[in-house]
Amino acid sequence: MVFIGLSLNLQNAFATDWFYFEVGASRGSVTVLDTEFNPVMPRAKMGVALYEGILLEVQYMGGGDDKVANTKMEIEEVSAAYLRLDTPFRGSMRLYVLLGSAETTLNIKGAGGTTAGSGTYKDFSWGVGIEDRVWSKYTLLTLEHTSYYNHDDVSIEATSLGFKLEF
Repeated sequence: MVFIGLSLNLQNAFATDWFYFEVGASRGSVTVLDTEFNPVMPRAKMGVALYEGILLEVQYMGGGDDKVANTKMEIEEVSAAYLRLDTPFRGSMRLYVLLGSAETTLNIKGAGGTTAGSGTYKDFSWGVGIEDRVWSKYTLLTLEHTSYYNHDDVSIEATSLGFKLEF
């Protein structure tokens, strides 16, 4: 009896949107020593439900760069893992919060392409987003803002727009 009850609870927890994959684009805001760079990067993320409204999510953003005056900033990659908390849908929309950890690798090059600095930045990361169902109950458009790092004259954030498929 306990096994049957546990099995039914797991089926209910994973009955809808228990796995998802999303692709999109992010516009970064990277501030280093009062200079702001705004690279555009491709982004992919996927997640799995632990229970209704509680999910695990991983994100990856590929390279992007921006140039201000004679200084070029390149983001090699951003990877992150989150606990995601969803609100119930209200109509076709829902909100969510991300809490987790992120790692960003970036390089800064001065005039003539000489490396002025590089590093890997790891920190607590958080984000907020909104999703809207479009075309079917399994396809969503997402808008998200995430803070990946904010210490010691370095701030790394991104605002992202994506297309999500739930399975």
